[in-house]
Amino acid sequence: MPAEKNTLLRVVVPVSVALFAIVSAIAIYLGSSAKPAPAAPPGAPPIASTTPSAQTTPAPAEAAATDPAAEGETASPAISAAPTASGTPDPVPLPPPPPGLRARTVVSSTDPAPIGAAAPGGPFQLTIEFTPFGAGVRSITMADFFVTVERTEQYEVQRRMEAPLQDGRRVLLTSLAARGVEINGQFVDLFSRDSTPVWTETAPGAFEAIIEDQGGAPVLRVRKAYSLAPGSFEIQVRQSAENLTGAPMSVVWVQYGPIELPPDTGGYSIDVRRVRFGHLLDARSDPSRQFVQADAKLKGRAAVVSQIVESGDSILWPGTITTSNAGPLVWLAQTNRHFAFAVHPLIEAQQAADNLRDPQAHPLDKAFALAERVDGVVWRTGGGSGGGSGGGSGGKDSERLLIQMTSARLTLAPGTPADLSFAAYAGPLGRRQLSPGVNPVNGALGLDGLVIYNLGGMCAFCTFQWLAQGLLWFLTFLHDFVVFDWALAIMVLVVCVRSALHPVTKRSQIGLMRFGKQMQRLAPKQAKLREKFKDDPKRMQQEMMKLMKEEGVSYTGALGCLPMFLQSPIWIALYAMLYFSFDLRHEGAFFGVFQAITGGRWSFLGDLSAADHFIDFGRALVTLPLMGPITGLNLLPLLLGVVFFLQQKYLTPPPTTALTPEQETQQKIMKVMMVVMFPLMMYNAPSGLTLYFITNSTLGILESRYIRAHVDRMDLEGPPKPRAPREPGKKRVANEAAPKSAWARARDEARRRLENRGR
Repeated sequence: MPAEKNTLLRVVVPVSVALFAIVSAIAIYLGSSAKPAPAAPPGAPPIASTTPSAQTTPAPAEAAATDPAAEGETASPAISAAPTASGTPDPVPLPPPPPGLRARTVVSSTDPAPIGAAAPGGPFQLTIEFTPFGAGVRSITMADFFVTVERTEQYEVQRRMEAPLQDGRRVLLTSLAARGVEINGQFVDLFSRDSTPVWTETAPGAFEAIIEDQGGAPVLRVRKAYSLAPGSFEIQVRQSAENLTGAPMSVVWVQYGPIELPPDTGGYSIDVRRVRFGHLLDARSDPSRQFVQADAKLKGRAAVVSQIVESGDSILWPGTITTSNAGPLVWLAQTNRHFAFAVHPLIEAQQAADNLRDPQAHPLDKAFALAERVDGVVWRTGGGSGGGSGGGSGGKDSERLLIQMTSARLTLAPGTPADLSFAAYAGPLGRRQLSPGVNPVNGALGLDGLVIYNLGGMCAFCTFQWLAQGLLWFLTFLHDFVVFDWALAIMVLVVCVRSALHPVTKRSQIGLMRFGKQMQRLAPKQAKLREKFKDDPKRMQQEMMKLMKEEGVSYTGALGCLPMFLQSPIWIALYAMLYFSFDLRHEGAFFGVFQAITGGRWSFLGDLSAADHFIDFGRALVTLPLMGPITGLNLLPLLLGVVFFLQQKYLTPPPTTALTPEQETQQKIMKVMMVVMFPLMMYNAPSGLTLYFITNSTLGILESRYIRAHVDRMDLEGPPKPRAPREPGKKRVANEAAPKSAWARARDEARRRLENRGR
């Protein structure tokens, strides 16, 4: 007789799936969000360093608005945070600084020439445009990567940002610009002075600045030259500062690093941008000082902004991100979902390759001396406080984050230059692009640690990277050697994962069904005990436990759902891997068939890292909390709701007994979560993730049907029967009493007929 449908399983299984999905979505949201910064009063001073510097540096004046056609841009340092000199004492007594040190101003009538090339498919991966203010980067544009799948706008991994002020003036935030230099305790601004450039372009990508005293005599010559190799995402910046005086000189260099990357949320109204660091270990953890470890705290960009604005703590390294066993800093970066901009020491490729082959024979000095201290610089856009960092919050994403690096104190002998060179990676957060095989510098400096598949928030601790990377390796194998399509590879991956977990799922569901059936059998007896001992709760509990023990029922049977929860790290790792995988960006599903039949005019499933856009509105009609901007009609989330509805109808058939009000409420909540809430939360999710959930839910329906068919032939009334031990030397034979398959019954019938004919 078929087993009765179990009410407990009908509720637990769908609710568990829905809760997992809801927790995952909330974890992404919480892990990338931060409390908005409080508004600062007008005229609030900029957030300065908490460590006293050798000399307090006054804030430079902001730039006055000028005619863009005449000058091309106006400039002012984004923040007046005073550089902090290293506490290292000078080896020799130094003379006092010459009075009135300043950077020599120049007049430039043309914009600096760019380097590289932005032609898709050309020899260069990047094109770099410059600004004369601080000899910084105006923009870094990628040749072969675009903002959208339509490929109409090339992606800028770094872009100069403007912060308008209430009085009509504006400030510029420029990455890799020289902020200034401290000479014998006196800070000299190298970004701008009265909106006038101080850098002279000597060649494409090469600049020079002169620091002079009050009388015009040269004191320090600073040179800066950018270079870019064909086919590479690495930018080399060779800098030097030469002492032009006849006396020793103490120098502290202050340099701007990465500016925040544009948000890339994939449809969600969340921000997954992060500030990342790579560092050596201390001498006790790694005596060779060659192993580079990426930080595991995954501090989001919003959290860094809140730290600077709310608490006034601008120090990022060494600071709250530093771990207990951290040694010198090696690299620092700002990342978003699919791209990164990281600065690191300048190391030649051959040196890095030798170091990878034998670190002991070819050790490298990997410490980033140019960034002995790292500060966060925040400037508010959209008006308000014009004072500088931490100017308050005028709305969502109204602050801009720039990283500032301060070097150790250097002592320059007369006529001696100091090497201030560094390099930067501006490219995708992809395993292929950051592999040591592409560039050995990536391996020597551990830049592949930038690639991490972790949602952060509540799910960070159980998103095991070895598991996510293993799943990605298998997904890539399926794509490259089996199905040759990412959408099909995702579907096959789900089939493989569910097949591997089927024994656990089957055992857990059978355990739940058995426990529910046993509890139904005990219900009348338990009711009598409740009535008999209603005035003695302690005695009633003892009798209940005694009854369950006599009937062979244990609460451990209710733990049948525990294996399903133990599978959560696998599903979370899958979720994170699919969300952050660069390989899915701008990849069409099913060999791009929908684009092929329409000549590329239909964007449906044209990008597995974005929503499917069955109908593209071309603009955002409305922006909803958690869902983000609604820019199109997405079909897959609606199909997911249909699959959940069918799954719910299958797992919750009409009850054979009347439900209590509590059970009816549970079923109503389950219907809302499964059929309405989850598809809504997945509405703007990447289509690769939605395709994964549709495939997983469809297989769940088929798997549950198979398990139920198996359970219908089982006796769930009593405890599970232990398997008889096998006697030594005796083979185990099949149980003849077990039901035979249709094929076996037909075979036996044919054999019987042949035997009757022979007689």
